[in-house]
Amino acid sequence: MTATRLVGLGSMGSGMARNLLQHGFDLVVDDIDAAHVEALVAAGAHAAVPGPVAENLVVLSLPAPQHVEAVCLGKDGLLARMRAGVALVNASTVDLELARHLDAACAEAGILDVDGPVTGAADGAALGTLAFMCGASDAALAAVRPQLEAVGQEIAHVGPPPAGTAAKPLTTMLWFIHVAALSDSLSLATRCGVDIDRYAELVRGIDCAASSWVARHDLPNILADDDDPSLTLALCVKDLRLIGELGAEAGYASDFAAAAARARFDRALERFGPETGELAVTRIAETAAGTSIRSPRG
Repeated sequence: MTATRLVGLGSMGSGMARNLLQHGFDLVVDDIDAAHVEALVAAGAHAAVPGPVAENLVVLSLPAPQHVEAVCLGKDGLLARMRAGVALVNASTVDLELARHLDAACAEAGILDVDGPVTGAADGAALGTLAFMCGASDAALAAVRPQLEAVGQEIAHVGPPPAGTAAKPLTTMLWFIHVAALSDSLSLATRCGVDIDRYAELVRGIDCAASSWVARHDLPNILADDDDPSLTLALCVKDLRLIGELGAEAGYASDFAAAAARARFDRALERFGPETGELAVTRIAETAAGTSIRSPRG
């Protein structure tokens, strides 16, 4: 089968790598942390070596725009070592300026560009249930679809590059707004004497207007006092900054509900630190309400 290189083996990349291996793909892995590489090599992958990129597909799963830029661009970057006709999938979350720069560099080098950030969290990466938002030509997306389907449940073709980069923060915006709103709702419920476990069952119910993926995915962690360190507050604030930049570029930012969510996450980052899990943001609402939204029954 087509050889694939996956660059970035953090909480998202490692899950994607294992699913590619389970689906029989010949996989080369690359990360600055040797322990991450060794774990995947033990599972059947090959470690990347310096020099020309021999694989037909390169997938990036990196934490922030500066990492993508450092890995891809420049004299010894990936694009300079890839040959014409191969494909690059950027599954990282970056800004529009960098996404456009990557697309132009790919076009100049004859590389198929798939601007394909993901959503679905670390457990979705492990389970192979991610959703890809792909900005790509029809031909480029067709070339990489088998690998994407090995790690994702939904492959949405949202337009040409950088449409994927634009779509990703918009879905993240809805996620973070809902997390902040959910913590307000839970805190107010406890202030009103509502049983928190029964209220959580209601909100997570499939026939309830308030239910959602966020409620089903994050409520168990909130009740269990687990901030979910697989996504840090630093990365949340980075994504919310990208949302603000996207709105400013589009000329529509003044009334974004995301601005309130960003203020909440900024306060959580300042109070709890950048490496704290994303759901620590719910503690801001608890403090304001003077109550607890943690389950007394664990």
